[in-house]
Formats: sequence, C-alpha cells, structure tokens
Amino acid sequence: MRARGFTFVTFLVLAGVLAGAFWCLTYGAAYIERFEVSSIVREAANLCYREPNDEKIQSFIVIKLNQAFSEEVMDHGRMERVLSFDFSPRDDLRIERSDSPREVNIWLTYRRNVTVPLVGQERQVEFTVHAYQDLSPVKW
Repeated sequence: MRARGFTFVTFLVLAGVLAGAFWCLTYGAAYIERFEVSSIVREAANLCYREPNDEKIQSFIVIKLNQAFSEEVMDHGRMERVLSFDFSPRDDLRIERSDSPREVNIWLTYRRNVTVPLVGQERQVEFTVHAYQDLSPVKW
C-alpha cells in the first residue's frame, strides 16, 4: 500500500496545531498569571481563618499582587512601580463572610491587556478569581 500524501485530515491537524500555538503565544502568559493570582487569593482566604478584619485581608492581597506583578516604569524622570494589569481594590475585590455556616468567599476581578502577534492589536481579557474557605472551628 502506498502513502496517500497530503490529505484534508493532515491539513486539519496542521491548522489545529498552528491555531493552538497562536493561542498560546497570545493568551498563554495571561492564563499562567491567572494561576498565580488565584493562589494569592486562596492564601488570603486561608488567612481569614485567624484574621477577622477584612481591610487587613484586602491590604494583604494588594501587597502580594504588587510584589508579584508590579514592574518598574519610567514616568517623567522617576521610576514608579505599576501593576501589569488593571485592578481597583475598592471596586474589583469583594470579601463576603457568613456566620451560619462560618465561611468566607473572596472574588477578585482584574483586566489584562494582551498583544496579538503578527497583527499588533491589543485586546483586554477579564478574569474573575474566586476562593472559598470554611471558617468553622476544627473539632479534634
């Protein structure tokens, strides 16, 4: 039996591989960053077990995000640290506690700009990260 050569199925497989590579180049870094943001929000939810003050939890999240994702930018002759994504602590961070059952839910919404290769366009991607923590006392 002889080889059939380049077929329509071969074309579909190559097109799928190229589309996947293009998606990874465009959005891959944003999704990897989302996993890091998600771990910071989960860490803050765990911190709620021993910290009842929501403002301290909010400042913990802001400090951790600034440590992990801020970059130095030259602005009018001075160096400033700027987050690599758009985020407002007052509007985009929500902490909700309930007493029965004792639990906390934290939602963080942020926007990040990604550049589409070959075209040079910028697109804004919005992520919402959620963390849940049960705050009921541990019974041994």
